[in-house]
Amino acid sequence: MARFDFNMLHPLHVLLEERSVTRAASRLHLSQPATSATLSRLRRHYDDELLVRSGRTMQLTPFARDLLPAVVHAMSQLKPVIDRKQSFDPLHSERRFVIASTDYMTAILAGPLFETFAREAPGTSVDFAPQPSRDGTLGAFASLDLIVGPVGFGIPGNSSELFTDDFVLIASRDNEVLACAHPSLEDLEALPHAVAYLNDPDHDDVHDLLRRAGIENNISARLFGLATLPLLVAGTQMVAFVPRMLAAKASRTLALSVFELPADMSIPMAERVYWHPRNDEDPAIEWLRGALKRTVPMLSRTPSGPALRTLDRTRNREC
Repeated sequence: MARFDFNMLHPLHVLLEERSVTRAASRLHLSQPATSATLSRLRRHYDDELLVRSGRTMQLTPFARDLLPAVVHAMSQLKPVIDRKQSFDPLHSERRFVIASTDYMTAILAGPLFETFAREAPGTSVDFAPQPSRDGTLGAFASLDLIVGPVGFGIPGNSSELFTDDFVLIASRDNEVLACAHPSLEDLEALPHAVAYLNDPDHDDVHDLLRRAGIENNISARLFGLATLPLLVAGTQMVAFVPRMLAAKASRTLALSVFELPADMSIPMAERVYWHPRNDEDPAIEWLRGALKRTVPMLSRTPSGPALRTLDRTRNREC
């Protein structure tokens, strides 16, 4: 057996852990042909296939299963040494980052984040991917650097707070029912509602709150995701509850009125950034997390157009 090249230890670890050339290539930031060539080299060194196809998936050979614990142990021992040598120079890097986020987060965050990249890391790029399926495992991070998403949805990994948003009501500016100086929650019963959901089509925190307040809403449209709600509402008699930052962005291009909920009905939505624990001290991922947090102050919370009005709990007799 030829002498082992310790530069191959990390690719070996990733290939055995991911059991997929495609996922390993993404995680190693290599092309699939280069990763396949690495696997071939490792197979020759160990005189073992290491990964074999079983149906539509790849499985470890018995030798690879025995080898994996030793590889994991070796990587854990070498990690402090490797980390001390790691560096990330954003001004000269050409790295492509991949962030998974909801449509709402992509809508409000992508543009300002590109500006941060242009200032701090002009050679890098970022792809926004859909939220991965929530199976409670860290497998999604095989192809992702970060996940940005709300609290309470079972997103795995280490995390830190990004920001907190809250919900407001949006309506077309020519909505006659809400033209009163003091519109009320009761007025909403006369209007068709557009509702977005992220997990459960039959569960919506905002409308559960309305029902507890004695307000029955007429749901005319239900769709997945929040970002398209302003487009659906504009120019119609429909209304929708959306995060404040999304309302602020949409109101710059659409003729929308924005209404506050009564103070005691405020619904906060905390957004966090999530990453694989193995990347706790990865300088590139650490920089990316910082870039996201430095971008947050650029996000607007103030809608354009008419001044915000607060929905009263009961209908004003003058309306």
